[in-house]
Amino acid sequence: MANIDDYNAKLATIEAIPDEETNEPTMPVNIALQEAENLHHWSMDDVAELEVVGISEDQIEDLPVRAGACREAQSIWNKDYRSQQEAQKEWAKQSPLAYDLRDDLLASMRFAYRNDDALLGRVSAIAEGSGHADMIQDLNDIAVLGRENPDPLTDIGFDLD
Repeated sequence: MANIDDYNAKLATIEAIPDEETNEPTMPVNIALQEAENLHHWSMDDVAELEVVGISEDQIEDLPVRAGACREAQSIWNKDYRSQQEAQKEWAKQSPLAYDLRDDLLASMRFAYRNDDALLGRVSAIAEGSGHADMIQDLNDIAVLGRENPDPLTDIGFDLD
């Protein structure tokens, strides 16, 4: 059985484990999995003795399936973790440009709307706040304000296309 098949076979069981019953591994996952697979092979010679202490043959036979499911889960986690790291690196590169764009757009709007106190008030309200989430919202608010009031922007040569 392929690891993805093992994973799919055990997914409901994995998801049923309550969060409070999970812990972080105390050893690297690849080593734990190799040890589990070794135990499977060694245990096959001692099935009768292990059943006496409460370890069934079904549990022994299930070890490779559980190990395969864990390998697949680890691969999925690694992919997601790497993707998140890459997104954080890209954000670190691009977010300063977004802040600069926001600041430039606000300055252009302040100039374009300088004769309209109501619009200037909206620009000032947009400029309040800080942080990444605020900057993203600011860019959207700027776009809406500009679409609603394009004439003063085009009068100063601002290209809205």
